[in-house]
Amino acid sequence: MVARREFLGALTTASILPHVLFAKTFASGAEANEENSGGLMEQILCGPQPAMPSETQFAGAPEAYWAELRKQFIFRPGFLYLNNGTMGSSPRPVLRAFIESILKEDQLESSEDTELYPLWGYGNWDEYRRPVANFVGAKLEEIALVRNATEGLNYVANGLDLARGDEVIYTDEEHGSGKSPWLEKQQRYGVMVREITLPKPPASKQQILDLFEAARTPRTRIVMASHITSATGCVLPAREICAWARAHNLLSFIDGAHAIGMIPLNLREMGCDFYVTSPHKWLLSPKGIGVLYVRDEVCDRLWNTMATGGWDDHASRAARFQQFGSSNVSVLAGLRAALDFWAAIGPQRIERRIRDLHAHVKSQVAQIPGAELVSAPGEEFTAGICTVNFPKLDRMKFQQWIYHTHRIRVRGTSATRLRLSTHIYHNTAELDRFVGILRDYLRGGAA
Repeated sequence: MVARREFLGALTTASILPHVLFAKTFASGAEANEENSGGLMEQILCGPQPAMPSETQFAGAPEAYWAELRKQFIFRPGFLYLNNGTMGSSPRPVLRAFIESILKEDQLESSEDTELYPLWGYGNWDEYRRPVANFVGAKLEEIALVRNATEGLNYVANGLDLARGDEVIYTDEEHGSGKSPWLEKQQRYGVMVREITLPKPPASKQQILDLFEAARTPRTRIVMASHITSATGCVLPAREICAWARAHNLLSFIDGAHAIGMIPLNLREMGCDFYVTSPHKWLLSPKGIGVLYVRDEVCDRLWNTMATGGWDDHASRAARFQQFGSSNVSVLAGLRAALDFWAAIGPQRIERRIRDLHAHVKSQVAQIPGAELVSAPGEEFTAGICTVNFPKLDRMKFQQWIYHTHRIRVRGTSATRLRLSTHIYHNTAELDRFVGILRDYLRGGAA
């Protein structure tokens, strides 16, 4: 990973994609296609790029710093995006690294070895795995770069040898991609699923641990929980859950789809056996990348469930789980650029900004008449996702209305519940604008 000073220096110069690559002479039909494409590559990535804000600016005027950083994102003026829980918007340096890698790799001379081709899905690609391992607090040999968290979730569920009657415990707030592999295994092989219902919000970590303990039986083999739940954004006590599992000789599996980029990670300290995460959400990497962590001590217990060359190469450790056939290696170049972007700003600074904006929007929506706040007070069980229920709200109708009327994009996780995600490209003024529109809508002022 490059140093912060080196990264900032590169960006403060007039960093550009070479004009010749996007000149209208590049393709004879460029003029004809311009109307359909909007000429976005020329508009966004060619020419001088906005500089990253300075450390001096952050020290003297933090809000001006974040306003300047906002220029690294390509949102159109007037648009407000509050659904980072589904996917984030990659900043300019990430987009540039991704596209430049495509151009470089398509020249098909990126390696002196004539047996090597730029295909992710074969080989270890340690130059991309290593910075990921460092970022999440893992060893290189414990990291596999997969195509999304769903793939990682399926690798673990389908790769473990479980007998008929063996039991899995998970929570009611697991994503469908987390539950479904186990439910399929239940139907096909007789593995039993036990689902616990989380309090909304929880009162304490011990309250959550007691629910897992109450569900445990002599046939329990693995416990699965989200690090940050998709439905409500609750930050679960992952470290304590893993310690409880280890104490009872159970495997622990954490779905951290929302965690990377939102909160600090140290998977070795967490003590989990398996962990998956989605960099395209809060880390703002290109789409089509997931990270699977397999603790080295349990790696040999996990079968490959997609077999191609190298599936049985146990010496490669977790890297054998990224042997899945031809995929676009340039996505990994974008992932590495996202990690460099995070290092340039500072992960702790990013986390603090996310949490502060979350606290602001949470306090504002809680004051709307009829609001039922699902997110816990304080910070112990929350980070960047605020969920609030309005029993009389038709969420889908409101979701469509506010986008088409005000160009604000939100999403919810039930028919009446909104899930609001705050990130570094937001500010309090636009969050207040959203809350005001929501308040008026609920009063009946939508017309």
